[in-house]
Amino acid sequence: MRGRGGRGGGVRSLPRPSPTILRAMDDSMPMSSAASFLVAPAGSAFAAGDSEAGEAALWDIWNQVVEYASQTPAHELDRVIEILKVVADLEEPATFEIWGKQATWKQLPLLGPAIRESWDDERHAEPFNINAFAARLTAANLVDLSMYAIWTLRSVLEDSIPSQIYSKSGEKGCKAAAAWFIYAGKVLYAFCKEGRKFGGRGTEQGSDVVGEDWNGFNEARWRLWVERIEEVQRTVVDENTKKVLQKAMEEIQGASGD
Repeated sequence: MRGRGGRGGGVRSLPRPSPTILRAMDDSMPMSSAASFLVAPAGSAFAAGDSEAGEAALWDIWNQVVEYASQTPAHELDRVIEILKVVADLEEPATFEIWGKQATWKQLPLLGPAIRESWDDERHAEPFNINAFAARLTAANLVDLSMYAIWTLRSVLEDSIPSQIYSKSGEKGCKAAAAWFIYAGKVLYAFCKEGRKFGGRGTEQGSDVVGEDWNGFNEARWRLWVERIEEVQRTVVDENTKKVLQKAMEEIQGASGD
């Protein structure tokens, strides 16, 4: 990933989290209060019947949340996940309109699209963070981003021959792939066992997978991922990346019962 820009080729600085996010993430604020505070601008607009203003406010809120999550180590996102769980349980307003359709807080509407828009943002200094956030949302059954798991795992583990995965994807790519096993391994394994499929061709196999016709999760795909993660673990040099991959292997074993 490129991370340089501006005059002199200096490293582009990341924006500071907004005051709203910083206040909501302050442990001194009760979780229920933080959830209401976070989405208050959108909730007020929806309650007043102004769907357009509500959409705009909610989009801005989610962009702030995604930006914060992409800059924060995954193990420090517990409060974010818990706040989003409380938001999903909000009852006022009971329903509101998003993109011309009725929605509820339970759906966390627009959060998925906000993550999608941010997914390939070059400002993500550590792709591990945004992948881990998506994995945690999926594992918590808040937003189903399991398709994103296939995108990352395909890019890293299926588009290169095993011996070239580390050299092509680098430490960041390998850790991003590992994030899905660490934070959503059990969910991904369950999807593979049930053979969960998606419409279209967005989840087909990678370029180094020959003779298969995959379109989603399946047991053969799981086995390939595990084999290739093991291969990468044997070739990786960086100690931090080794630890991340080792954690991924532990979660894989726990998920599959091996």
